[in-house]
Parts: sequence; structure tokens; C-alpha cells
Amino acid sequence: TYYDDLDFQGITRTRVDPVVNFNTGENPPIPGIAGTNWSARWTGFVQPRVSGAHTFHTISDDGVRLWVNDQLLIDNWTYHGPTENT
Repeated sequence: TYYDDLDFQGITRTRVDPVVNFNTGENPPIPGIAGTNWSARWTGFVQPRVSGAHTFHTISDDGVRLWVNDQLLIDNWTYHGPTENT
């Protein structure tokens, strides 16, 4: 779900993204969102190919939170340049 603000208030559009891997730069991710002041929430399932420990990582330019099984794994809700969190 894409929002036209930074506070997840105004829903702009919902769509299925087969892969969450974007480099939008100064361009909005979808029509109807202006500039860089937008947010998105992706929900879905993780299906590992093998059992055992797994490492999740994000690369974001500004705020990112990653939840898995209702557990907050990554919380970097700050303004920042491209940053990897694991």
C-alpha cells in the first residue's frame, strides 16, 4: 500500500509488487504521488528455501522498519542517506 505522505495516512494506491527492490530517486513510485514525500507498507509471506537461521537486510534512504512474525527486526526510522541495516 502506497501513501502520499510520510505518516501512512492518505492511501493512494494498493498493488502487488512481486519484488520489493526499488531505486526511485526523485521519482514517485507510482502515479499520483508527488516528489519524495511518500511512504509504503508491504505485507506478505517469507518462504525460505532451506531451514535454519536467516539474515534479513534492508537498504533504505530514510525511514525503514522490518517486521517478521510480529517482531520488529529493523528499526531505523530516521532521515538518512542510503544505509544498510541487518
